[in-house]
Amino acid sequence: MTISTLAFGKANAAGNLKLYSRATRFYSTAPATNPSAKSNNGPAAAAATQRELFMHVLDANATKRDAKQYLSQFKNTGQSPRAEQERLRRKSLYGPARAIAESPKFVREEEERAEVVATPQTVHVALVLLRTPEKLDDATFDGVAKTLSELVKLDMRVLVVIDSTLSGDDKASAQRIATSFAEQGHRLIQAIAKHGSKGARLVQGAFESIDGSSKHQVVVGVPQLLLDPLHRSVIPIVPTLAYTPSGQQLPSIAADIMLALTRLLTGHSDFQLSNAGTSLDRILVLDEVGGIPSRYREGEAHIFINLSQEYDDIQRELAEYSNETNGHHRVPAHERHAQNLDMLQDCLALLPSASSALIITPQEAANSSQAAGRAADPIGTGTRRQKNTIIHNLLTNKPALSPSLPASRLPSKTPVGGNTRAPPRSTLVKRGMPLAIIPDVDRGQGWMKPSSGQSSLDIGTDAQVDLPRLVHLIEDSFRRKLDVQHYLSRIHGRTAGLIIAGAYEGGAILTWEQPPGTSDPARLVPYLDKFAVLSSSQGSAGVADILFQAMVRTGFPQGVCWRSRKDNPVNKWYIERADGHWQIPGTNWTMFWTGEGVVENQERWEDYVGVCRSIQASWADVKAPD
Repeated sequence: MTISTLAFGKANAAGNLKLYSRATRFYSTAPATNPSAKSNNGPAAAAATQRELFMHVLDANATKRDAKQYLSQFKNTGQSPRAEQERLRRKSLYGPARAIAESPKFVREEEERAEVVATPQTVHVALVLLRTPEKLDDATFDGVAKTLSELVKLDMRVLVVIDSTLSGDDKASAQRIATSFAEQGHRLIQAIAKHGSKGARLVQGAFESIDGSSKHQVVVGVPQLLLDPLHRSVIPIVPTLAYTPSGQQLPSIAADIMLALTRLLTGHSDFQLSNAGTSLDRILVLDEVGGIPSRYREGEAHIFINLSQEYDDIQRELAEYSNETNGHHRVPAHERHAQNLDMLQDCLALLPSASSALIITPQEAANSSQAAGRAADPIGTGTRRQKNTIIHNLLTNKPALSPSLPASRLPSKTPVGGNTRAPPRSTLVKRGMPLAIIPDVDRGQGWMKPSSGQSSLDIGTDAQVDLPRLVHLIEDSFRRKLDVQHYLSRIHGRTAGLIIAGAYEGGAILTWEQPPGTSDPARLVPYLDKFAVLSSSQGSAGVADILFQAMVRTGFPQGVCWRSRKDNPVNKWYIERADGHWQIPGTNWTMFWTGEGVVENQERWEDYVGVCRSIQASWADVKAPD
């Protein structure tokens, strides 16, 4: 373990331990599970389970910021557990029809007054779609159930939707599908009961099919069938079945069921949630096809998708996959990937921009949950422990790996040093933030060198650029005052493009720089002049990753260079993403670059070094030049 790794671990220890302490409090208050279920519960088993959850929390590498954001969701409202149980008992509705669920209730004045005074804690929910559970073996089922139980122990209530590939539109087929759903639902209940959670319940009859647009063909007819178990930390398991207006229960499209639940849990349905409140924090899709494939990763899964920027492009890619061949076979599962992405686009549109969804295979979810149990060696020896992707996402709201890392630095199936680490097949999806690229350019082509040597973009006068906000972004990110006029004068006629993330939460200014001693336009150097992220967005919203990917994939796909102070703490992040770096002798600069052939081409190398040596800073303060 390197010194930097140790330092990072110590810096995050406080946040991780706070997260773990919250989980341990769950163990001390959780009631016993169903005694009729087969279980290995007992003091030794509980201690082993508790230790494993502790390891998963530590492996998540949650920063202090991550821990603070996660724990801030769970504020003590002063409501006693007994009072909350009594409130739920009075509100519990299990009628077979919506008319009963929506009927008025009459309570004594004392009870009504108590309802107003008591403000119960918001219930935070993870909505899980488990596709084709009938295809999963018992070991995978057990691993999935274990991870779901750990989510509950970390104060995240879980609602599971199970979907099937079984099909048929006649009465016999419908009965066969309903029977299969019941079998898989009870199978999951038994698996969850083994892992010390408060149990699970199969809920049937909660959905109704209605006439309407294709996006709203299903509604939750009896919400309390789902909400009451959630308030008691019981996991409702619902099949993708809905009652038709004629009273027949038929299979429904999983996307319609997921959207109906999202509308319910976010207050967008006709049903008014009780004053207990719910917050849909995560959406998990457990699908055998895994994450969305990416051309940039040679068919491996996208690590992160910013829907506001990438949805249309990725759907076009998936459509193209359907017309391509992989050897003599069509590229598999493209339609399922497109369906998953379309479903998440609809669901995340109802949630805050920072909310996330995770697409992951059941096998990866199960294997990461079981990794600790297979590790016989003490911590710090043997092979590296596998991170639990779902727990990591819950605690950090980030992907397990940085999406801006080049493919060469990601885990591969190729053995290295005797170890084989398979690349992750999961994809984190957020509604995210829009990305403005000025001027617009086709992906893969990039901004072209101006033949005259002078670019036409002027960020000081261009109507697409909000200069005051851009200046604020730069000054807030660098914590220094910019000499605006000097800076605009320096980059005048050199600006290649501007990338803006969100509402000026991040930005990159790219230029064409003329190497010293030459005026040849063909030798213009693509240069990253400013890379800025608002201090409030640093390290949490993925803004830097979004900007960097746009720069190297869209703006300058053939390569770009930049410089940074030798002691800049961001250099480690740059080193991981650049194709190379070099400390320029006699200066305080480290030069970074992307693209092939920089070192081998002497003229190109000298031009890059000359530009990084000679650029004049435009800061208004009197600090040492940087």
